[in-house]
Amino acid sequence: KYNHVEDTWNWLWKDTLGRIVPFVAATAIYARASGRGAHGVGCTRDGWARDLVYGTMAGIPLAGIAAAFRGYVAPWYRLPTPADQALQSAFYLAVNAPAEELFWRGMVQTLAISGLRRLPMPERNATALGWAMTTVVFGAYHRLGNWSWRAVGGVTVAGGLFGAVYLATGKRRSLLLPTILHGFMTAGFLSWGDVLLHRRNQHAKSKLTSRESE
Repeated sequence: KYNHVEDTWNWLWKDTLGRIVPFVAATAIYARASGRGAHGVGCTRDGWARDLVYGTMAGIPLAGIAAAFRGYVAPWYRLPTPADQALQSAFYLAVNAPAEELFWRGMVQTLAISGLRRLPMPERNATALGWAMTTVVFGAYHRLGNWSWRAVGGVTVAGGLFGAVYLATGKRRSLLLPTILHGFMTAGFLSWGDVLLHRRNQHAKSKLTSRESE
């Protein structure tokens, strides 16, 4: 059974207006109100070429891992048409990933860490705790989309990776690398995984047919 552009568009525009736009708007308000501006939420051109190369090199195998994990937690699928595959990929890479990273890592993780650093604890502990809290909440929020607990577990691990990569950029504070990784993994799990499942299913049917004809 195929998934067409119309099928994807039916949920994509609602998701964009109901989730993506509020995420970006909230982050923009925070960036302005905090006085830190775009750089305070991870928007910088510093090192962009290196991040693009590293992100692509790491993102491709991570997408494969995400697609394989999809087959483990949700083996059912609807094969997207080529046009639908392009639309889904563009959304996950260029819209969803940037918006989620701006909100969760650029704003929420930054707020959590800065708030905890005001408490009487070592700065390193505050950073680790803020990262952990953001990661857990990021994973749990996917339950709102009726994701299974196994899928939530996987996305929580992925969120921890994105948050750690953002922290690893140090004073440069760049969201580009975690955003690229996020885009590849989401596309692998929610879109490219359908193609992988279809090919695996076709291969299994082909092997079964060969055995029956012997």
